Amino acid sequence: MVEGDPLALSRRRKIFEHISEHPGTYLREMERVLELSVGDLQYHLQQLEKSELISPHDDGKRKGYFVNQDVQFIDRAMLSVLKLKTPRRIVTFLLLNPNSTFKEILAEFTFTKGALSFHLKRLTKAGMLQKSRQENQNIYCIIDEERVSQMLITYSSGIMDEALDGFIDVWTKI
Repeated sequence: MVEGDPLALSRRRKIFEHISEHPGTYLREMERVLELSVGDLQYHLQQLEKSELISPHDDGKRKGYFVNQDVQFIDRAMLSVLKLKTPRRIVTFLLLNPNSTFKEILAEFTFTKGALSFHLKRLTKAGMLQKSRQENQNIYCIIDEERVSQMLITYSSGIMDEALDGFIDVWTKI
């Protein structure tokens, strides 16, 4: 092992490469994919943090990990939310259907009003959505469509699903 090289250990390098390929990845996700124990992961993550190669972003529920040189600090909150399927589906819907009402968004999905309200608040808190009132209805739109769509496209390999696939096809043709 090279003295002082935090990536000299193959296991630690494997964790670092996974985080680089899947920004915002969570501990349990890494445990499952990399087939490592939680204790082992925690130790190596601490070492990578100490060497300032990675840093965590805590969204209040989970801690996602990012390679410091790969993802700007300001984008980490957004990316943490976009890794979650339901908020990502809402965002892709709003990118393709800007200025939608609460009812229009709800009609597109099969979840409850409470669940939709929760996710819309989470997206607003992450700085992605703007809510306005128009004729007794809440209207939602993406604040920076270009930035959000670029994040979805840039980090799609780590968050790919059918809805995102369809969005990327449509958005890149616009």
